[in-house]
Amino acid sequence: MKAPFQGRRAGKNRLRMRAADMAGAAAVAETEYGALDFRKAKKQFLEGPVKIEDLGYVPFPVKFLVPDFMIPCDLFVPVLAKGEELPTFVKVLDRGQFFSEEWRFALKEQRVEMLYAEEGAAVDLDDYFAEILQAFSEDDVTPTWQKALVLYNYGEFLARRLFQDVHDGEVFEKTTQWADAVVGLMQREQAKVSAIYRLFSRDYETFNHSIQVALLAMAFCGYCGWRSEDTARVGVSGLYHDIGKIWVDERILLKPSSLTREEFAHIRRHPQAAYDHLASMDWMNADQLAAVREHHESMDGTGYPQGLKGADIHPYARVLHICDCFDALTTHRPYKKAVTPYKALKLMQSEMRLSFDRHLLYKFIQFLGS
Repeated sequence: MKAPFQGRRAGKNRLRMRAADMAGAAAVAETEYGALDFRKAKKQFLEGPVKIEDLGYVPFPVKFLVPDFMIPCDLFVPVLAKGEELPTFVKVLDRGQFFSEEWRFALKEQRVEMLYAEEGAAVDLDDYFAEILQAFSEDDVTPTWQKALVLYNYGEFLARRLFQDVHDGEVFEKTTQWADAVVGLMQREQAKVSAIYRLFSRDYETFNHSIQVALLAMAFCGYCGWRSEDTARVGVSGLYHDIGKIWVDERILLKPSSLTREEFAHIRRHPQAAYDHLASMDWMNADQLAAVREHHESMDGTGYPQGLKGADIHPYARVLHICDCFDALTTHRPYKKAVTPYKALKLMQSEMRLSFDRHLLYKFIQFLGS
């Protein structure tokens, strides 16, 4: 039986893992498996036809690890030896050790940004984030931005999981708890939008976009004085709003040029696809399901998939529509460069103004200025 997860370092007298230890782990890997270039191996593997998940491992970015907290499970890097088609997973961090800045530096020196956990370790990873959030909620020393960073990373971890398996009810339960924790942080510490927005990635990935829309929507709802319950529900809807893209051909999603009429029609199906799957699982309430299906509806009736207009569009969906558009405009995509927040708002106020709830858009501009 595994020992229970212990959480934070109890005192400074505990032995810190040294950078030399990491170098030693790398040296062992080189001796046993031949000359290994972690960056090259990772690139070769991740761009290949085989997915990590097919081999029983799940991604866990190095940035998720918090100094002075126990490493929640054994963590590996995939390395591709010369002449091999599939990688060997080399363990570089052991469960139960305390992570440190020295370890982070050593991983950076090895150009390792992504670690992998065995598929069965998801519970340990959930417990890891829960322990950190609990510890942070009980101290007044940790700065708000650092607490927000942990919530961002946990949200990204959950988004990665739900895009791997939309039918996982446990992940939905965790996303609900995560949204409650975000609302709690905003209320308890009066976290400003700047503390959250500074964490956002400027490079588009579906799961990053989902977490950013969710966080932006919750912060905005809080600014507007919405009830905590509604704010958290909007956040969960934000995490799931693009889940329908699982059923969209990845070549279309990543296409660097303009879409054909047929391709655009294909991608426009994703809100309805998400609604159909989520409704069949009976997890979300009617408000959340409406938000997922209607987040591309426009106030002037030109949106999709139903062509709803004005008051027929759910308030949750109107909020997500604004946040979705703003994040899409301000992140780099294969087919376009990001614009500044200022330019994004100018576009939303001019060329796109008929698409949004006018009152909410005005409040959103005030919110970002706060």
